[in-house]
Amino acid sequence: MEFRAGRAGETYKGIGKYDLNLESLPLFADARGPHGSATSDSERTMVTDATTRVLAIIVSFGGASALDTPVKRLTELLTLYAEGAKSIVRCKLTPAWSPLPFS
Repeated sequence: MEFRAGRAGETYKGIGKYDLNLESLPLFADARGPHGSATSDSERTMVTDATTRVLAIIVSFGGASALDTPVKRLTELLTLYAEGAKSIVRCKLTPAWSPLPFS
């Protein structure tokens, strides 16, 4: 998976929405293409009754110290609704690239 700027012509169907124009938007993509952005996640990767595994990404613009509250809340919600307490792993991503100039 990568975090990058959307390319010209890239779209996906947002959850409960229409096809989103992703050009120049910060987004997450995998080998099959874009699947998540700050405005809407895609139907392709949404949680359904058939979901057995979840990858949750919390983006912090306030550094690592700003993650404590959202990580605690995510842990509470996964434990309450998805029996997730047994499998929560916290990691820190240190990008090897410079921030992209999103416009």
